[in-house]
Amino acid sequence: MNISEQAEALAKAVHIVLQANPAVQFGLGGTADVPPRLYDSAPEDPVYPYLTYGALRSEDIGADETALASHQMTLHLWSRYTGRAEVMGLLGQLGHALDPETLTEAANVAVRSSTAVYSDVLRAPDGRTHHGLLRLSITTHPKEEVTP
Repeated sequence: MNISEQAEALAKAVHIVLQANPAVQFGLGGTADVPPRLYDSAPEDPVYPYLTYGALRSEDIGADETALASHQMTLHLWSRYTGRAEVMGLLGQLGHALDPETLTEAANVAVRSSTAVYSDVLRAPDGRTHHGLLRLSITTHPKEEVTP
């Protein structure tokens, strides 16, 4: 499995995990019938709060016969709640949801580590919207094939 395949598998796993996590569902408007507001690109007139997927940078860090990849992923939260509390709470929920074990279960790759490198809460230029950023550093390798 090459680096781009590992990155694609990781991106799919992040989406699956966030979509299935009850705290994230609740925080981003998900119900039994409606998925949480998770977007590659936000709709023109979005309902707040919502999450957009930002940059995903991947690099090969393997050596010899070990196929390791390091991924830097940025998640963006958008809220029109009066204070920063909603964004800060959601950032914490995202960090808890994206642990290595849960990601590995959802992915076609094994996740060795998942670390929140930083989070930031900013006021967007419109003066009404809070913008939360979560940068993750995730290391993956292909799953071991199980032989019968």
